[in-house]
Amino acid sequence: MSTFFTSTNNSSFNVSLIWFGTAVSVAEIMTGTFLAALGMKNGFLAILVGHVIGGIILYLAGIIGANKRCSASESINLSFGKLGSVSFSLLNTIQLIGWTSIMTIIGAQAFNKLMASLWNIGENTILWTIIIGLFPCIWIFSTMDFVSKINKVVMLCLLLASLYLGFGAVVSANEVVTSLDESMSFGMAVELNIAMCLSWMPVISDYTRTLKNQSTGTLSCVVAYCFGSILMYTIGLGSAVHYGITDICDIFMLSGLGVISLVVILLSTVTTNFITINSSSICLNHISNQLDVKYTAFFVCIISTLLAIFLSMEQYETFLYFIAATFAPLFAIAFSEYFFSHNIYHQNSIITGKNCLLWLIGFIAYELLIDYSTFIGITVPVMLAIAIINIFVNQLIGAKRFSLNKRY
Repeated sequence: MSTFFTSTNNSSFNVSLIWFGTAVSVAEIMTGTFLAALGMKNGFLAILVGHVIGGIILYLAGIIGANKRCSASESINLSFGKLGSVSFSLLNTIQLIGWTSIMTIIGAQAFNKLMASLWNIGENTILWTIIIGLFPCIWIFSTMDFVSKINKVVMLCLLLASLYLGFGAVVSANEVVTSLDESMSFGMAVELNIAMCLSWMPVISDYTRTLKNQSTGTLSCVVAYCFGSILMYTIGLGSAVHYGITDICDIFMLSGLGVISLVVILLSTVTTNFITINSSSICLNHISNQLDVKYTAFFVCIISTLLAIFLSMEQYETFLYFIAATFAPLFAIAFSEYFFSHNIYHQNSIITGKNCLLWLIGFIAYELLIDYSTFIGITVPVMLAIAIINIFVNQLIGAKRFSLNKRY
């Protein structure tokens, strides 16, 4: 999930580079390994289908911010009111803290294996989790210019290392998948790809709102992200199929990169965590502008580190599905309100109870139906159902208001 800080140059090319950097991530490579049970052919097909669907949804979220020149929180405010926007910021904060914890776990496990293999130091994952988790606190009080430059270097190193890793694994004719979990269905694999795209819906408007060319600029951002994400997923898939394992640390060690690969993982973890911590602190500041951003970031750093100690990567897939369950119905409502109802029924409301109820129904429906996923996942059916219901209800509300106005 590495990315750059927003530049004052808001051309489509520069912002697209930001979104390509976003996709260059160890987390995306690791998620790609989960698809290995499908084999290389079906796994790659699931990656393409999932990213086409996820890319379309991501574009719809970005174009609202681009057209309205508003942030993600402000775009949600169009459909859910001010209180709804605050709730959205809280949900986004939870997601970002979750990502920070996951990346800390990955970095700690990699660093733990590095120390054990090079200097035969006994395993102490909790110690490395604390060190890596709290390390971004130093950067919180550094200049943005320093952090941005370091992040660019790390992103480039990670991309080159990933390409080297994927070259041998993806083009290999050997498939060693007998030891992998075979419970992954094609629909669930597609859903994992969609969920990764959905995880960026709450922040894409923060970038597209400054684009000079709204439609083509937003499209270029989405294409850049999806291209990078497909590349990372494919590298993870190919590596897992080739080596017959899904542990990202072991894959990097077997690739021949050795120490370099683990150092890259460590650095990418620190840079990514700083960005997610910074974004979550901004969300909390949106909830209450009385909070100091730096001290809020420090608080988020502490919380995410504690979570990393007690959480396990076995919950990673569940976390991705939680993101989809949370934001898929929310943005389905936002899309139907913006593109069909044009937010004419409740522009000045503090919160819309109807939309909140529909979101809750969509969230529950997603959680109940996830085990019965279609071949294109469950996100699209749930989003379509919620959007259609919302459009229908809005039409009824509009017809009732027209009738009352005509009567009086």
